[in-house]
Amino acid sequence: MVIEIAFSFLILFLLFTLLINKYKNASHPIGFNTENILILNLDQDNVDKEDKTKEKQDELYNAIFQTIKQENDVIGVSEIDYSHPYSGSRNTTRLVVGEGVRFDPTEQRFRPSAFDLMEMDFIKGRGFTFEDAQLGYSPIVVNNQFYQKLLPFLDENEMFESEGTPYKITGVVSYYNKQSDYSEQEDIVIRSADYLDWLKDTHQGRLFVKTKNDPRKLEASIVSSIEKLNPKLVVSTDYFDSLQDSYNKWEILPIFLISFVALFLVLNIALGLYGVLWYNISRRKSEIGVRRAMGASSGEIFQQMLLEVVLLFIIGVVIGGIFAMQFPLLGVFNYTTMEYTMGALIAFGFVFIIILICGYYPSKLATKVTPNEALHEL
Repeated sequence: MVIEIAFSFLILFLLFTLLINKYKNASHPIGFNTENILILNLDQDNVDKEDKTKEKQDELYNAIFQTIKQENDVIGVSEIDYSHPYSGSRNTTRLVVGEGVRFDPTEQRFRPSAFDLMEMDFIKGRGFTFEDAQLGYSPIVVNNQFYQKLLPFLDENEMFESEGTPYKITGVVSYYNKQSDYSEQEDIVIRSADYLDWLKDTHQGRLFVKTKNDPRKLEASIVSSIEKLNPKLVVSTDYFDSLQDSYNKWEILPIFLISFVALFLVLNIALGLYGVLWYNISRRKSEIGVRRAMGASSGEIFQQMLLEVVLLFIIGVVIGGIFAMQFPLLGVFNYTTMEYTMGALIAFGFVFIIILICGYYPSKLATKVTPNEALHEL
């Protein structure tokens, strides 16, 4: 029974720690707005070679923007690289600061206009502009998590140098969810992408279109108008909020499965524990009857049986706690001390309730044993 209790505590400790971590991640703002944003993916693989010259590309690029902006419901349009939030893609970059301190943050590339389009949640500064990139440094925007790590290396102008390149932090955003709303925050660096040839690089052929109302009503019109500019240009669409929901569901599904399996195991352990306690008390009728004959009240019998169960609980939890302590000590998961502590406390309470439920009825049965039954058993 002690081993079963220890195993139950360990399973629930890991489960509740996971759930607390996911809840914490989902409880803060995502850092931007995903509503009413249509994503256009422009594929030029089938476009004729003569239409891929710089002049033709620039002409098509300008025509696409003019076509989109002609729609009355369109608020704005901007280019964002293929590894945008909820895309399932990631770029990383290397920054070496100070005395060789290295960071490998996730990198995102924006046109300056994308900040307003996504309604980024700035807690300091602003988004960079085209003019910032002309001032001899590389303008960047970072999330607050990464900003706190860079603070010791910044000068009074919020600048630092990495491998000979000067960087200036023009703004800091509160959060920036990348993979899903339940994932851990990553260190984020957003760079200016004004230098990119968006239609020449298939990785950059992506446009975000912000609309006043649901962009699904405009999708057919916008796609049809763009394809008329060049029939061999393949246009596919996504919706920012739909991508968000999709990646959130993929994150939640394994959590539900893990929770179901963990609770199923704990339920089976509880049923087994209940059966063992019932059987144990049934075999101790003679002992209980003797105590009753010597004057013990039913309340004292009940208290004895329940305290024995509680003692088993304490021993089991201590053993389970020893194993549970190895997870934060070894850094097996990227959870905080607070998350581990809360997970342990909730698991402790949950197992204690299970033990009380399993021990209550068998202990109640023990109070019904009479001295006559004890003599009969003998």
